Amino acid sequence: MADLDMKRIAAAALRVADEAGASGFTMRAVADALDVTPMALYHYVEDKAALAALVVDASIKEHPLAAPTGIWQDDLWAMADWMRRTTLAHPAVGELRRTYRVWTPAILPMTERWLSLWQQSGLDLDPALVAATTSSMAIAGLVAEEAVFRTLDTPDEAALASFPNARLVFDTKHDRDSDYELLVRSLIEGLHARLMRESDSHQANTKGRESRPRPRSRTKI
Repeated sequence: MADLDMKRIAAAALRVADEAGASGFTMRAVADALDVTPMALYHYVEDKAALAALVVDASIKEHPLAAPTGIWQDDLWAMADWMRRTTLAHPAVGELRRTYRVWTPAILPMTERWLSLWQQSGLDLDPALVAATTSSMAIAGLVAEEAVFRTLDTPDEAALASFPNARLVFDTKHDRDSDYELLVRSLIEGLHARLMRESDSHQANTKGRESRPRPRSRTKI
């Protein structure tokens, strides 16, 4: 136990998650990887959720995010690209985070930067919040689905015989990196344009109501 520390435990736990998946991620498996008893781990982590939090932090710190360039669209894309690379490098980590509802110190700076970039786009706070939360969930869902899709077997010829469009989907080879960038940048651009239009329309309507002359009150004598 004297040789244990949080860094060693996190590294071993991440290896177990990579090799055994979320279902094989247990205190005993991590203890075995470190050649200690499971009880030894409890001197460092309270429970399995705390161990999962170590894994999430370790996966984030493994791929440091580049400094912002000052161009909000490119910086949002860089974060989305980072999210995808980190997730695909350690597919089990996302499932562990969802299972144990993990929020760690390493996650919060990402959330902070994501909203800040949407505010730099010129959106007011409320629409920027909408853009930040919806785009984050959409991109996270896309990446998680890609991770699953990479492990799926394609349907056989008999199953595809009556479905020519489905055959095209499964048979056509795509550049996944280019497709991902196309979708993410389109999402960012389209969401920003839509929210800006709605904001401009709301401001115009509000200004119109404020500038409209009020009817004079009639006082009976």
